Amino acid sequence: MFDARQLLDQVMGALPPEVRRGQAPGGSGQLLAGALAGGVLGLLAGNKRARKLAGKTAGTALKLGGLAAVAAIGYTAWQRHRGAVGAGLQLPPADSDFAPARAPGGEDALARGIMVAMIQGAKADGHIDADEHARIFGQIEVLGLDVEAKAFVMDELAAPADVTRVARHAATPEVAAELCAAALLAMDPDTAEERLFLTRLQAALGLDAALTRQIEDAVRAAADG
Repeated sequence: MFDARQLLDQVMGALPPEVRRGQAPGGSGQLLAGALAGGVLGLLAGNKRARKLAGKTAGTALKLGGLAAVAAIGYTAWQRHRGAVGAGLQLPPADSDFAPARAPGGEDALARGIMVAMIQGAKADGHIDADEHARIFGQIEVLGLDVEAKAFVMDELAAPADVTRVARHAATPEVAAELCAAALLAMDPDTAEERLFLTRLQAALGLDAALTRQIEDAVRAAADG
């Protein structure tokens, strides 16, 4: 079995030791943006959000790993949904069910789900055609992934667009929120196809509409800020 967390960190940016220990840097709009600089969105998403994030984060020193970035956006949206007010994105406390270490099945299982959600989100607008697949496969070769990791990514890219592929990883409501966040990182839902995908994903994950809007707003704020 390949290391899914390592794969996610490879394509989203390295996770600093202080973040692994739960010591978050100061909250800022660059918390998420730093994690995505030159990462999986560059491989998967041909949309406006991906280009905006990549452009805004050129040269940014802060680079969070994939699990930390998604946990931060899910936790922040959840807190705001509950009425908590805070500035910027916040990493969840170590004892929160949003903390990657507390995910059912562990961090590796969560990382697999996040990768699936991102790839499904990237497919939402139908932009991944044969030419795009060829470009993505070329980028994957550059990453130097092992055989199992490469097969996982390619199999998910080849799989049909299907929100149930994401929902099967949603072991808890908190993980469901994180998976929704991950899908939104790879899409910019401003087309009918993407809005329909998001509606179906929300239903499959068992999320209410108000929380989904908070997740979408948190992703948008990270991209804009």
